[in-house]
Amino acid sequence: MRFAEAYEECRDPVYGYLVYMTKDTTLAEDLSQEVFLRMFLHLDKFRGEASVRTWGLRIARNVFLSYAKKKQPLLLEEQEWERLPDHHPSQPEEEALKKEKAEEIRRCLMCLSEQERTILLLRDFQGLSYEEIGRIMEFTPEVVKSRIYRARQKFRKVYEG
Repeated sequence: MRFAEAYEECRDPVYGYLVYMTKDTTLAEDLSQEVFLRMFLHLDKFRGEASVRTWGLRIARNVFLSYAKKKQPLLLEEQEWERLPDHHPSQPEEEALKKEKAEEIRRCLMCLSEQERTILLLRDFQGLSYEEIGRIMEFTPEVVKSRIYRARQKFRKVYEG
């Protein structure tokens, strides 16, 4: 496997995951660089037991957790996030409604723990299987399935509440 192939396969999922977890595009870019540096340095250790995307997302989660523990422990906690102001009031109504719904989903996700957010992002936004999520988070597929169920229940409660 060449690094360029690994990078192309992982670039968007890794960056998307880090943007959701950090809520900061600049920080997500910096952390993504760290992820890809680690992938480059350890490409020879990639055994192919999981997909490259799964491997990259596992590294991304580890990079995020390491950063958050050292620099911003608040990112690991459940919290209430205020709605961001709309900076584009002249957008068409449909676009504004889409943006509002996306922000509401983001706010609700941020009310979940890091583990709950991660498991939902990997399953519902990245479309990973229970096995792939298990490899990333070091759980059995059965544990992943039950945690997804509980995270979705909690998300619904926040979303509807």
